[in-house]
Amino acid sequence: MRHRTRSLTWQGQSFHFQCLPTVGANETPLWAVSRGGEFIGTMACSSEISTRDFDVRSIGWLGELFRESPRLHLTP
Repeated sequence: MRHRTRSLTWQGQSFHFQCLPTVGANETPLWAVSRGGEFIGTMACSSEISTRDFDVRSIGWLGELFRESPRLHLTP
């Protein structure tokens, strides 16, 4: 994916993904994920995938994150 930032809506909430700088050439890029300006985690994702595939992966990552963390609430 050529973009360094991406915003997605999942379950009515807006999430922002920002690619962090990589140290090594062979390192898989990490994306910082935030909601409402609050950092919630990092997601590893190859820069070689399409924007559509990034969106699918991001939505899956959010689903896994919030299923594993029932304490987190998606409503403000």
